[in-house]
Amino acid sequence: MPQFDVLNRRHNTLRLLGYDYNSVWQLCAITLVADLRRPVFADVLMAKSVLQCMLSGQTLEYLRLRAFSLLPDHLHFIAGVRDVQKKLPNLIGGVKSYTTQEYWKRSREIIQTGGLVLPSTCVIKSSLSESKPMLAALLDWRATLRPEVVELKNWPNVNAEHFRAKRLWQTRFFDHVIRNDRDLQENFDYIAMNPVHRGYVTHPQFYPYTGFLL
Repeated sequence: MPQFDVLNRRHNTLRLLGYDYNSVWQLCAITLVADLRRPVFADVLMAKSVLQCMLSGQTLEYLRLRAFSLLPDHLHFIAGVRDVQKKLPNLIGGVKSYTTQEYWKRSREIIQTGGLVLPSTCVIKSSLSESKPMLAALLDWRATLRPEVVELKNWPNVNAEHFRAKRLWQTRFFDHVIRNDRDLQENFDYIAMNPVHRGYVTHPQFYPYTGFLL
């Protein structure tokens, strides 16, 4: 589980010569970046669609997902393969493919109606007695806030023009091979703290698009 050490930077590593990307025992930290860094995931419905794809049974049947965090213009996740017959780059390609299909659907809706769904800017906070049980669950990562009920600060401006491009993702993705337990913990911490460093939330548990799986 994350310890939430404050990491100011992440050590990106080139692919290791001779590294077996198909081993079921190995994990990689992956970053997918939106084409032209467009903040298309600032739209709540687009963000939900991407995470539904990531957490679907179709994906998790072959992808061993350990952690994820979706930011307005990129996606971080830690994953490996469940089946040695499957190649991790191919699985990532599959994720890019069907999230792109969801992006096309959402783009048509936004361009036709001009309607974007953004996080609320006027969240009504509960009293301390009401929120105490929920806060305890959040801090233990036993619960996740819905984006409609959390106020996200410094959220980027997004408009319909961002959805006119055909491509969702940049062609290449960035990967970092997890070397050991310490490296894994550092990457957990990086994923957890990234939304805090960007000023979206004050605590990593409050960010609705971050999750950790066993």
